Amino acid sequence: MKNFRVKIQNSDGSSDYIDVKAESAREAVDLAGSRGYNAIEAAPDEIKAATSSGRVPDSELYHFTRLFATLTRAGIPILETFELLVSRVDNQNLKTALRDIFNSVNDGNGIRDSFEKHPQIFDKSYLQLIEVGEESGKLPQVLERLTVLLRKRIQLRGMIIKALTYPVLVMVLSFVVVVAILIKIVPRFKDIYSRFGGELPAITRFTLKCSDILINYFPLLAGLFVLCTGLLYAGKKTTAGKAIYDRVVLSLPLFGQMFHTYEIAGFSKSFSMLVHSGITVTSALELISQTVDRVPVKKAVSAANDKIRTGQPIAESFDSQLPWLPELLNRMVAVGERSGNLPEMLDHVADFYEEEFNSKVETLASLIEPVLIVFLGVIIGGIVVSLYLPIFGMARLISQR
Repeated sequence: MKNFRVKIQNSDGSSDYIDVKAESAREAVDLAGSRGYNAIEAAPDEIKAATSSGRVPDSELYHFTRLFATLTRAGIPILETFELLVSRVDNQNLKTALRDIFNSVNDGNGIRDSFEKHPQIFDKSYLQLIEVGEESGKLPQVLERLTVLLRKRIQLRGMIIKALTYPVLVMVLSFVVVVAILIKIVPRFKDIYSRFGGELPAITRFTLKCSDILINYFPLLAGLFVLCTGLLYAGKKTTAGKAIYDRVVLSLPLFGQMFHTYEIAGFSKSFSMLVHSGITVTSALELISQTVDRVPVKKAVSAANDKIRTGQPIAESFDSQLPWLPELLNRMVAVGERSGNLPEMLDHVADFYEEEFNSKVETLASLIEPVLIVFLGVIIGGIVVSLYLPIFGMARLISQR
């Protein structure tokens, strides 16, 4: 079923719009009429159709927010600002949403209320900051903080992708090479061995057995691989599955610490920006708990926030959520809380964990290459040795004769 915007006429003669799901415009009008409305016409809801198809990339949101901050800082009227934004934005989802926001603001609605109609694009933290800026008259300053936050988020995520791209590509390529060797090359050696007879070394027999299994059961193995991948993907979409997956990821050697530091760096930067913008600690933590990706960290933030609401100090509440909220974070927050300089201390915390994350990525990059080389050497080298061992043995026998 599709989304339709149905134009209705009120009893006082004014017009309004309602949302209706239907197969066609005619059916949408009929459904609105059956609900007691005086329906006039219906048209596909382009706003919902565009924004429900997917989120806007962080890079697009960053460029939009930066331009939004620049235009408001220059004192350009808000309606003219949105007109300029619509003309400068390339992403179709964002462009369509901005047209709707322009119309909403033009009708007298607030900026925050207009943005709120597009939750697929603007999360709750974004909306809360827009509201703070709108109410305080400091929208340009708030947007500039948002720009910094989005830029940092993009940089951190880019470093994660960069750190994982090389090992993933190498592992995939290695898998393809090993499968190709077992399917194409090993059977040729098997024919050679069968001509000479004799007992083969154990490692060679193992390689031949792997080749036979892969050749004879390739469709079954491929189907099982696809099935397991699909089940893992579907399981990750469930609440329990996502929690298990995140715990496993955060427990991985080398990678787990990097992912955890990434989450804490993002948490610290968001916490710092929200508190600097005048949002209360409990409100800031509630917003962050809804945007943090890893379930263990999300639950830790939410649980700490519950304790803060009961009157416990922030650092003490964070302490109860070790190791997901690390001890160093808690100690630095405690210092800021005691000195009354929590926003400034949160800035230091955010800077520290960004540098810590950069350091872990560099360490991982320096370790992963030699580890992968050794791993590939053992796997591919082991296969090659297993194939040539019998040939060397045959050569010795022939030379002895």
